[in-house]
Amino acid sequence: MRANIWRTPTLFIAILLLLPLILTNYGVKLTSEVLIMAIFVMSLGLIIGFAGLVSLGHAAFFGLGAYVVALLGTHLDNTYVLIIAAAVISGIVAFVSGLLFIRSSGAYFLMITLAFGQMLFAIFYKMESVTGGADGMAVSASLNLGFGAIESRVGFYYLVTIAFLVSYYLLRVFISSPLGKGVRGIKENESRMTALGYNIRHYKLIVYSLSGMLAGFAGALYAYFNQYVSPDLLHWMFSGQALIMVIVGGVGTLVGPAIGAGFFVILQSYISSYTDRWPMIMGVIFVAIVLYGRGGILQIAMLLWNKLRPKRHKEEETPILPKEGNGFESVKG
Repeated sequence: MRANIWRTPTLFIAILLLLPLILTNYGVKLTSEVLIMAIFVMSLGLIIGFAGLVSLGHAAFFGLGAYVVALLGTHLDNTYVLIIAAAVISGIVAFVSGLLFIRSSGAYFLMITLAFGQMLFAIFYKMESVTGGADGMAVSASLNLGFGAIESRVGFYYLVTIAFLVSYYLLRVFISSPLGKGVRGIKENESRMTALGYNIRHYKLIVYSLSGMLAGFAGALYAYFNQYVSPDLLHWMFSGQALIMVIVGGVGTLVGPAIGAGFFVILQSYISSYTDRWPMIMGVIFVAIVLYGRGGILQIAMLLWNKLRPKRHKEEETPILPKEGNGFESVKG
């Protein structure tokens, strides 16, 4: 067959839709968390892999989106308004902060985003009367799309599945658009794009704001999922975990960060159920992936596929050669 499961989005969507039929309740819950984290990590992967902006404060937008749902949810219970407000407010904060941040690059950009994230963390941590401080706060808003409250895990799973697929394809459209190609061109050769007359700051600001908005959207979904929010969602350690997910999954792709998110969440859940030293074990695994698979899990999978597929075709005596690519995009893309 010329096509394989990685190059067949329809089959991937079908698998997502059928998973609740074979998974346990805990499996459905864990997969829902994976999909939410995948949206968040894709937003970070967008600015890292396509704009060359490495951030250590991206969790600030995720946590901000979650707190918008928790705080506004005490006054109104409209799911559409709360989710849109979370995405818009996170996008506005990303835009305003980006006006200052994108003037720097490299390590300076990383450090200023780290400082920004910790500043928001400190604000939400100290405002005990509003945010609950270190204890956090419960989410009182119910998830209702106009057809009744969604209380079952399966119902919530299908909601986040649709959110993940829509987010992914909208990012695909953005990357393929002239604006997205301009952003990628700036990452490849910023000086040449400047010489061609492109205002690189405008391009970086747009993609940074879009990334913050998507992170806030993921945070809003997480607030409904967890029914509890705390300042830890804005902490730099959470941003660091997201950065690890991007690197482990594969930088420069959209599906890579999503794979990294799934790998991280599932591995953490599995190992932590056996030992309290799970961070050390996961650290060793991640170091090994970085050292021996610099393109991440996606690149490792593609190398194995390209290595094994010719042997299979040789046994079948067919001249068809494998085409490079994964289920959604080229690893080089």
